[in-house]
Amino acid sequence: MENNNKCDKYEGLFVFRTDEELKEHLKKCPDCQAEHEKLLKVSKLVKEVAPVYLAKKKKEKTILIKRIACCFAFFAILTSVTGYQLYDNYNLQEASLDEESCISTQGLPTDDYGFFEI
Repeated sequence: MENNNKCDKYEGLFVFRTDEELKEHLKKCPDCQAEHEKLLKVSKLVKEVAPVYLAKKKKEKTILIKRIACCFAFFAILTSVTGYQLYDNYNLQEASLDEESCISTQGLPTDDYGFFEI
């Protein structure tokens, strides 16, 4: 293994020590200064990307809400049309009870409702 003299105190100082202790160490250590500058650049990039990311998430949420609303509207329309058709069929069946069934017109035995009797 190669003996590497690079300082590895940055993470420990950043997480567990105060800002003053970190700044004091950064004044003395070029390795940690380079690491700190790299992380500042990353932090700046994250701050620049955050509004774009949040706008994308908001757009995806809006699209999802619109899809759900369309599904509800579709099912509401389908239900109302189907319910209306069933109501119309019920009225037609009610009206046709007075008439003779097609089974009885063929000479087959039927019950009181006009159904084929076995």
